[in-house]
Amino acid sequence: MLFHRKKERGPFHTKKDYLVVYIESERGSIFRSYLRKGYDFRVNYGEGAPVLLDKEFVGDFPEDKVIVHAEFDTNYKLISSEIHGGRFLTPEEYEELSKSKEEGN
Repeated sequence: MLFHRKKERGPFHTKKDYLVVYIESERGSIFRSYLRKGYDFRVNYGEGAPVLLDKEFVGDFPEDKVIVHAEFDTNYKLISSEIHGGRFLTPEEYEELSKSKEEGN
């Protein structure tokens, strides 16, 4: 009998040549960002993780900022991630928040 362990996905989800991340700012703005492999990421030639992501998301107001820092291996597998000014969402949470904002307008 085979048992399948539910795989921990973390905040980054793979879609072809992209990693997708869902974020909510502390002020309530929501973001879905498609990050292109080889473009939105930078290679670290020094010590530490070989691939880095430093991204800033700005909501409706200049002070509505979310800053994401993440480290990946060469296969874009997540090593660590930090978020300031918000929180990571699951795709389901993002869809739920998106629908509720549409209904509110």
